[in-house]
Amino acid sequence: MTVQNQPAKPKLLRALGLREGLAIHMGAIIGSGIFVVPAMIAGHLQSTGLIVLVWSLGGVLTLFGALTIAELSSLLPKAGGPYVYLKHSYGRLWGFLFSWNHFFINTAGSVAAIAVAFATYLGFFLPFLSSETPLLDYQGSLLGHSTDITIRGTQIVAILIIALATVVNVRGVRFGGWVTNVFTLAKVLALLGLIVAVCVSGNGSVANFEPWWPDQSTKNLTSGIGLPMILVLWAYEGWATVSMSAGEIKNAEKNVPRSLLLGTVAVMLLYVSANLAYVYIIPIDEMAGSARIAADAAVAAIGPIGASLIIAGILCSTFGTINGSFLADARSMYAAGDDHTFAPSFGKVHPRFRTPFVSLLTLGTWSAVLTLSGSYDQIASYVVFGSWVFYGLTALSVIILRRKMPDAPRPYKAWGYPYTTLLFVGAAGWFLYSTLVEDPRGAIIGIVLLLSSLPFYYYWTHRRIQNSDS
Repeated sequence: MTVQNQPAKPKLLRALGLREGLAIHMGAIIGSGIFVVPAMIAGHLQSTGLIVLVWSLGGVLTLFGALTIAELSSLLPKAGGPYVYLKHSYGRLWGFLFSWNHFFINTAGSVAAIAVAFATYLGFFLPFLSSETPLLDYQGSLLGHSTDITIRGTQIVAILIIALATVVNVRGVRFGGWVTNVFTLAKVLALLGLIVAVCVSGNGSVANFEPWWPDQSTKNLTSGIGLPMILVLWAYEGWATVSMSAGEIKNAEKNVPRSLLLGTVAVMLLYVSANLAYVYIIPIDEMAGSARIAADAAVAAIGPIGASLIIAGILCSTFGTINGSFLADARSMYAAGDDHTFAPSFGKVHPRFRTPFVSLLTLGTWSAVLTLSGSYDQIASYVVFGSWVFYGLTALSVIILRRKMPDAPRPYKAWGYPYTTLLFVGAAGWFLYSTLVEDPRGAIIGIVLLLSSLPFYYYWTHRRIQNSDS
C-alpha cells in the first residue's frame, strides 16, 4: 500500500462549545471541597472577615492563574493543555513530566478518592454500604510477602462509578460533554439552593458574623492564615483542567479563555457566598466542629430533608467531577502519546467514537486499582507538591513564549501582564515552601514519584529517534 492510499489517522472531534467549556471548568473546581473545607477553615480563623479574606484571596490567585493560562490556550489551542505549553517553553521532558504527574498520580489518585467519597455518601441512602464488615478479607502470603486484601462495599461501588465514567467518555466526546453539562448544572443549583434556603429560612442571625475581625497582632494574623490558604487553594484545584480539552472545543482559541475567566469568577462568587451562608446559619465556633458543614447548614435551614437534598447534591458533584476528569484530564497523557514522548498507543483515537480510548481505559483501570489498594489518600497528599511546581512553570511559560513566539497570534492576552503572572508565580512559590514546611515527607515522596518516570521518557525518546532515523 502506498503512503497516498493509507487511511487517514482518526483525530479528535471538535464537538464542544462554550457551554461545555464552562461546565468542564466549573465542574472540575467544584467537587466536595466547598461542602467540607469551610468548617476546617473556621476552626483555624475564628472570624468572618478572615474567612471571607482567604476565600477571596484564593479566588483572586486562581483568577490570576486562569488569566495566565487563558493566553497560553489562545496561543496553542491543542489537546493536553500544559503539556503543550511546557513543551514549547522548556522542551519535551518538562511536558512529559507534567503528563506523568498529572495522569498517573494526580488524576488517578483523585478519581479513586472521589469515587470512594461518592460511595460513602451513597451510604446515607443505602445504609448497607456503610457496613464495616468487608466483603472480602484475605490474609496470606504472596511471593513470600505477607498480603492483606480487604474489599468493602464502598470500593465495589467506587469501581462501578469509575467504570461508568470510563464507558461514557469512550462512547464519545459529545455524550461526555452532555453528562458534564447535566451534573455541573446540578451541583451549581444544589449550592445555590442551599444559599437561598439559608437566606430565606429565617433561622439565621447577623450576630453570627461577629467577630468580623480578630483582635491579634499582624504577625500572628499572617502566620495564622497559611494552612487555611492551602486548604482554600485545594478547594479551587482543577482550574487548569479545561485547557486539556482544547483539542475538542470549537473555536478553542476564544472559548477556552472565556471558560477560564467566566467560570473562575462564577466559582469565586459561589464559594464566598456559601461561606457567608454557613456562618449566617451556624455560629463560627459551632462550624469548627462540623464534619459535614453543608448538610448541617441545610438541616438548620429547612429541617431533616435538607440533609437528604445536600447529600444528593454532593453525589451529583462528586460524579460530575469524576466524569470531568475523564473528559479533560485524560488528554494530558494522550498528548504525550500522540507526540511519541510516551507510548504511542496512548495517542490513539477510536476510529468510530473519536476519543482517546487507550488513555481513557488506562485511567479507568489504574484508578480502580488504586481504589482497591486503599492508597489513594496517600497519593493525593504526595501529588500536591508536584502539581504546584508545574502550575508555577506553566505561568512562567507566558513570559517565555512572548519572547520565543513574539509574532504568533494571541486572540487573548493576559490581563495585568506581567504583574498578575508574577503574582501567581510568587503564590506558587509560597505554596511550595509551605508544603515543604508542613509536609516535607509528602513533598519528597512526590518528587521521587515524579523522577520515577524518567526511564520511561528516555526509553520512548530513544524509540522515537530510532523510528525517525529508519
